[in-house]
Amino acid sequence: MSKLNPRQQEAVDYADGPLLVLAGAGSGKTSVITRKIAWLIQERGIPARHIAAVSYTHLRAHETEADL
Repeated sequence: MSKLNPRQQEAVDYADGPLLVLAGAGSGKTSVITRKIAWLIQERGIPARHIAAVSYTHLRAHETEADL
């Protein structure tokens, strides 16, 4: 696993409420989201069933159920 840059690490460590991660393609959003979930479970003791994470790609955003 690659190291996170300072802004990515700031997002992982943020604990004051909900977090929205917006960034361009290839910027490491998925790494931030997965590490954030692991951090919430391991460091904050939050049960996984209490965590909601949503991610999508631009390609999938324009598909309908029929396309799948």
